[in-house]
Amino acid sequence: MFKVRLSKIAVIKLVLWVTIYFSGLALVYHTRWFIPFLLNPDNHYTVPIGEIPSVWFIAQICSNLVFLYVSWLLIRLFRKYQRTGYFDSDSLTVLNGIIWSCLGLAFLGGVKIIINNFGEIHIGEWTSMVSIVNLLFRSFTRLLIFNSPQTIYLLLAAILWAVKQFLTSALEVKKENESFI
Repeated sequence: MFKVRLSKIAVIKLVLWVTIYFSGLALVYHTRWFIPFLLNPDNHYTVPIGEIPSVWFIAQICSNLVFLYVSWLLIRLFRKYQRTGYFDSDSLTVLNGIIWSCLGLAFLGGVKIIINNFGEIHIGEWTSMVSIVNLLFRSFTRLLIFNSPQTIYLLLAAILWAVKQFLTSALEVKKENESFI
């Protein structure tokens, strides 16, 4: 049974190292393409159609930095788990970093979508409170939920926050048990 647990952790660590490799590679390429774009704004062959090049490059670079950071945090967490066999208060720091990263990715994606689709928000038609509420709700649901859902990052942050609350309670019980003994 112990060998099965080690192999699962080894697979997770392998996936995290592959994520670090591809995120690092993407970071190098996006930075490499962003610099010529800054020197010559007409040269943006790698940007998808419909995207604003400067926003797209910055969003891609920031996203890959976040993926590198989260992968590094998770590798550190699993390495510590392999040594001790349980999670500790350092795990709470890792979960906080991942939760904030998920919220940051959701915010970054939302900003990117709103900037790229600014024409669909119809700011000129926001004349009354009813139209403001209607168009704000329409823009929010159409762009951020149906068109390009950022809710997955928010859902992941909520799930990790719940796990963090459970881990906090478990660590308090463990601390009380150790003080009792």
